[in-house]
Amino acid sequence: MERVTQTRTSIGVLVLHKTLDILEVIRDAPEGLTLAELARLASLPKATVYRILNTLEGRGYLDRTGVGRYRVTNKLLDMQRSLPIEQIIIRGAQPHVIALVAECTETVNLGVLEAGEVAVIHTLESPLAVRMSSKIGNRRFLHSTALGKVLLSGLPDREVLRLLRLKGQPRMTPNTIVTTPALLAELKKVREQGYAVDDQEHELEGRCLGAPIVDFHGNVLAALSISSPVFRMDPARVARLAVTLRQTCAAISRSIHI
Repeated sequence: MERVTQTRTSIGVLVLHKTLDILEVIRDAPEGLTLAELARLASLPKATVYRILNTLEGRGYLDRTGVGRYRVTNKLLDMQRSLPIEQIIIRGAQPHVIALVAECTETVNLGVLEAGEVAVIHTLESPLAVRMSSKIGNRRFLHSTALGKVLLSGLPDREVLRLLRLKGQPRMTPNTIVTTPALLAELKKVREQGYAVDDQEHELEGRCLGAPIVDFHGNVLAALSISSPVFRMDPARVARLAVTLRQTCAAISRSIHI
């Protein structure tokens, strides 16, 4: 990678020129760059780069991996699209969600990773009188939900550990996984079987299963879950619905172009 050529003039806001220099450098590094690398490539002092990076990360335009590499986020990429990435995912998922609820008669939620939590961006509740309820905009912990486990499973362990340090692993019920080794073992299982289960870990009397929605490279973009009262979701039904859910997620993954 070549050093950025300095083209700043006396016209304009100097800090904005510096910020754009940094963004232009990091844009061409999909794996991310460290503070030292960015300072060298942008020909700027480390202290200046650090302040700009902190601001961009705080505003959600950059994120940082577990090894300290800065990357552009979807928020910045969304500025190049006619629709935000969440709207693209919702549009691609909606007909499949309707079909899935009609088939399983349980509540279905679509969630994404946002600021170290699960953010529910779309939901369709069960038509049955006794059901699990949800609302768009709800935020949940990653470690205690099927959606969260799926989203974590798409990250390297170093990034998982960073997010856990950020938000912690509070005990929501007696079944919540509250130790890091146990959660990492659970995520290994999720990656191997292709779906996650929340067995009354976030809410008593509720059992959920979730699966990933991925891009063309296999990166996890979002997660889809089926939530049910425990009395309707025994282990045999979990196994059956896991097949259906994974098929639905695969169909959604094929339908979106990001």
